[in-house]
Amino acid sequence: MEHVSMVRFKALPGRRQAVLDHFERWEREQKSKAAGFHRSILVSSNSDPDEFMGGIRWDNTENYMKNANRPEQDAWFRELRSNLVSDPEWFDGTLERESIG
Repeated sequence: MEHVSMVRFKALPGRRQAVLDHFERWEREQKSKAAGFHRSILVSSNSDPDEFMGGIRWDNTENYMKNANRPEQDAWFRELRSNLVSDPEWFDGTLERESIG
């Protein structure tokens, strides 16, 4: 069953672009090493552009956990966290339904 992680976080003042650049860096440097990764989306709030929500889709929870436990992923996350107001809020779940227009 497909795994989906949802995340919500807020960038420190003046660090919005650093957060966006950091996600671009993940695409370049980490994506090819993330077995089972399907897609991701990152959205900024209309009312506060420093506030973000994201969704990450994996083929299964096992590959999600393997990626989360890679030392390179942990280093990437720690650097991301240094640009955030607080720890991200996570919601991990199983994809139950999808609708594509």
